[in-house]
Amino acid sequence: MDGVDDSERRSDDPEYTFPDGVPDRLRRRFLSAVGASGLAALAGCAELLEDDDPDDDLEPDDDPDEPDPEREEYLDYTDLETMQVDWIPEELVVPLETQIAHDDEEIRFRFQFDSPEPYGWYHDMLVYEDGQWRELDAPNPDVADPDYGATEWHEGFTEDRISFLLGDGSVQGFAEYGGWLTAMLGVRSLPGAVEGEDVEEHPHLGEELGQDDVRKFIPQSREGEWWEHDWDAVRPQEELEEMLAEGEFLDLPIWRGHRSNPVGYATNHFVLEHRHGAIEGEDTYDSQEWDEDDGPEYMFDPDVVDDGALEIDDVEDGEIDPQDDVYWLEEEHMVEFDSDVAAFEGAVVPRRVLQEPTEGEAVWEARGEWDDGIWTVEMRRALETGYDGDVPLEPGEVYEWTPAVHWGSEERWHHVGYPYLLGLETDPEPPEDEEGDPVEEATLVAETFEDEPDWDEIETYTIPCMYPGQVDWTWLTSGLHPYEDEIKDAEVSIWGFHDYVLDDPERFAQRNVDLELDDAPRE
Repeated sequence: MDGVDDSERRSDDPEYTFPDGVPDRLRRRFLSAVGASGLAALAGCAELLEDDDPDDDLEPDDDPDEPDPEREEYLDYTDLETMQVDWIPEELVVPLETQIAHDDEEIRFRFQFDSPEPYGWYHDMLVYEDGQWRELDAPNPDVADPDYGATEWHEGFTEDRISFLLGDGSVQGFAEYGGWLTAMLGVRSLPGAVEGEDVEEHPHLGEELGQDDVRKFIPQSREGEWWEHDWDAVRPQEELEEMLAEGEFLDLPIWRGHRSNPVGYATNHFVLEHRHGAIEGEDTYDSQEWDEDDGPEYMFDPDVVDDGALEIDDVEDGEIDPQDDVYWLEEEHMVEFDSDVAAFEGAVVPRRVLQEPTEGEAVWEARGEWDDGIWTVEMRRALETGYDGDVPLEPGEVYEWTPAVHWGSEERWHHVGYPYLLGLETDPEPPEDEEGDPVEEATLVAETFEDEPDWDEIETYTIPCMYPGQVDWTWLTSGLHPYEDEIKDAEVSIWGFHDYVLDDPERFAQRNVDLELDDAPRE
């Protein structure tokens, strides 16, 4: 991919557009997100929060809890029974410019989003300070709202990411509720998370899959009604295999600024009873062992990177160019660690080691470039890969799709988009709002191309991705939500409230934050 020139970059004050126009009302914080600097899933359905009074003051509390300067890690979510503030992203809405195209063989995606701080291409780095090695794996220091975050412990490097969920209509509720269908009681970094022995001793998740925590899954993979979701009620293996064969899963590619971008791929996943990697093949990265006294197994080749390590000041000051400089480890430019060379004050070595993916892990080619605070990411995949866990695509058909942006953070601290209908060379029939009118904003079209797509001629959809807070499938179906019965019958969706969620995504995200501030019950 060539560099991003000025003609491709968004203007300083871009129009915030949906497929059929510009919303009339945008709140203060959302305008800030798309303002002077320009632009930024697993998808959302917190949009279903009841709006009792549209004129309620949704600004943050005047006296938020002060960050704990001694804090060094996340809250223990296994001990939480209510939503509670851990930390909150400073930007509640990240706009994602999206273009989609296909020919007879491939589908292509092109994304642009703002990432103003020069850290999005680092992840999980080891630094040598005061005679010892330590791991910098916390969220980036710039991502937390200083009013609502333990900013003293935000000292780390977490890569930027683009991901999306893709389905063929076989997963009930996905078109209505998007990625929130996959987050529920038991899942990590949410109240009531289950981990350790409880998971390790589970016959499927622990003994069969080797997991020690619970990742996202679809409710259909659990026993009971389609919407029931007890984390440990996993269906028998033969039923899971049948679901996979019948397309009852969600495809999930993830472009990663550090762990996949340098080798030109996105990692490949699918969500069924667990968030799996590709069934066949090696993915784009592995992890090296390290010790606080002895250091890591590997370092950079000193002929490629001076002294075998990056310098922490250069990393923090944005002196390393993600296009021109080497900042990742892979076999061709790494050697065994030598403390006489690379154990100097401020030395930095990545913990992850990159590699060329194989088989099903190599189906998504991807390349991102960061220029002047903006990521431009292109992803491409064969319409039909031949691998289980990949949704086969066909021109003329309609699919369900929703994006997410991880912006210097991980796990649930991402920005998620609404669920959309994606037509390949066809206009999807839009869902209806509560008045029975079609919601055209809920539809996207992948245009056709020959040879290579001309992105200047392909429609751009600016999709709002917002912080989802701790609202999840458990909360939506627990009796706390006013439309519990309609949700369980899949009779209501985000698009039933489209004027609210489209006109004011910032306010929508703030309502999720308010639940955390209020220690809201989740079931």
